[in-house]
Amino acid sequence: MRLFLSAGILYNVHMFQKIAFIGLGLIGGSLARAAREKFPSVWISAKTASSKTLAYAYDNGIIQGTPGSLAELVGDADLIILATPIELITAYVKQIYPLTKPGAIIIDTASTKQQIVTELKKYSDKFIGCHPMFGSEKTGIANSSAALLHGTRVAFTPYKNTPRGKLLAVMQFFKRLGCRPCKLGAKEHDAAVASISHIPYFGAVALLQLADDATKAALASTGFQSCTRVAESDPLWGVEVARSNRKEVLRHLKKLQRELSWIEQLIGRGDYKGLKEYLEFSRQIRRGIYR
Repeated sequence: MRLFLSAGILYNVHMFQKIAFIGLGLIGGSLARAAREKFPSVWISAKTASSKTLAYAYDNGIIQGTPGSLAELVGDADLIILATPIELITAYVKQIYPLTKPGAIIIDTASTKQQIVTELKKYSDKFIGCHPMFGSEKTGIANSSAALLHGTRVAFTPYKNTPRGKLLAVMQFFKRLGCRPCKLGAKEHDAAVASISHIPYFGAVALLQLADDATKAALASTGFQSCTRVAESDPLWGVEVARSNRKEVLRHLKKLQRELSWIEQLIGRGDYKGLKEYLEFSRQIRRGIYR
């Protein structure tokens, strides 16, 4: 068994015998399902804003415990996963931090990190910023699936003084769930996800505004469907990422506008050779990403 030593506490990859979730939507529900499948002996409990979600999770064997209070939920938990809206993360960490045991690890699942990790520096002995980079345009625990985790990236944004053993243990945990964990700075993370996650969402939203009459809607087929799929995501998520990652979203929107402007210029001056080269260059980028 592989062991990690940090700050006088011994960790191993099977250290998480009790996992607590706050929030069980698509992301939290998928993580809970994956943990249940991979670690059937682990005790999983949860607290959610919706009693129907909690009942669904319990009735379907995803969780075993439904404590009435936060203190009961997190008091003896080894790993606490906050799968709530972005704007609730910092308040929850501050609330549960004194309720958890010294060896506990708290992670979030938010898709923006810099604002969160900056506000939670004083909790760095327990809190580690985390972004499991999977999802769907569908929402809710009924649409959750352990399969969503397979091969997906999980980005960690630790502090300089994050206990090494805790970081390694939680990264190993996600690796066992079938993910590919990595670590990077919060600022770098937010710039990257603005480009490859947030802007595609806003781009898809904008594209749908072009289907502004019945004829266009009737002719829209699989290509348009593929390009706009993510626009079905919860609008509150779009508002949250715009608010919490405002600077990078605006910067990358301007970059997208420059690219669209360049295409407009190529077409406008009839430079179809240049257009073909541009299109081919983009095709090769995509093939490099999705080999």
